[in-house]
Formats: sequence, structure tokens, C-alpha cells
Amino acid sequence: MLTITTEPFALLAEEAQQLAAAHWDEVEASLHGPQRYTLDRARYATLERLGMLHVSAARLHMANETQAAPHSPAGPLAGYAAFTLVPCPHRPQTLLAALDGLYLAPRARGGFFALRLLRHAEAALTARGVALVQYSSPVSRPCDALYRRLGARATETVWHKALRPVPSTAKEAR
Repeated sequence: MLTITTEPFALLAEEAQQLAAAHWDEVEASLHGPQRYTLDRARYATLERLGMLHVSAARLHMANETQAAPHSPAGPLAGYAAFTLVPCPHRPQTLLAALDGLYLAPRARGGFFALRLLRHAEAALTARGVALVQYSSPVSRPCDALYRRLGARATETVWHKALRPVPSTAKEAR
């Protein structure tokens, strides 16, 4: 059984490292290249401190409560929906929540659990004053049907291009 909670990043950071690395290996590495992924805990902690982070966590409910980590009575982390919150540059007075990461470990998949996770996140984001949610998904793992089921609509296509830094000369550095 899975439970969903809103949790501070500080409480799930340790567990999130392993899950985020699995997320990278399964979904992102094919797009950005294989690497040993390390969660930028300092950056997420800063976003949280600034009130710019929301995390809905999916946890496996343990039959034996002694198996759960002390800080996570519902059981081990099995997935997350993480959002960054910023004022929308194109819609004044609108707080935007952009999906930063959505992942469910293989053992937590099935049924409509991703839908439940995102509905939980939307309710929590609404309570925080968010008026617009921006969903995205990698080309390798489109989530169009899931987002449509939530009532979202496609509004743009996003493309990425990596730029190579140009080495600066000593003269330019002055």
C-alpha cells in the first residue's frame, strides 16, 4: 500500500538521493548522457528555505512499523512529485509551480497512483496560493495522457540545446 504526504525536503533528502539516481538512470540518462547522478541537496534546501519548493512524497506503507525509518512512519520513500514555485513572468500576480521531477520506483507503479500523487500535489499547491501548474515530461517518457487526465492542456513545446562555454582570455577576464 502507498501513502502520499507533503514532506519537507530536509526530512526526505537522504532517501531521495537513491531514488533520484534511479530516476536519472531510467529516464534522463538516455537524453543527457550517463553519469553518476548526485542530488543537489544544497540547492533544494535553499529553494525550500525561500518557500520555492513543494514535494509530495509517495511512501510504501509497511506492514511491520519497525521496518519504517524513524523520520518516516509511513515507510520508505517510493516516489515523488517535486515542484519549484516562482512568480509567473507572463501572468502578473500568478504563482507558478513547475514540475521539477516526477518519479515512482517500479515497485510503486500501477493503477492510477501517479494521478493520485499529482492530485495530492495540486491540492497542496493550491493551498499555498499557486494558480498555475506547468507539467513537463521527457520525450522518452511522455506523460500526455496523465496530464490530460488532470485537466491540463498542451500550451507549448520545449526544446533544449546544450551550449559549449567559450574559453575566456586573460584580457576578457579583466
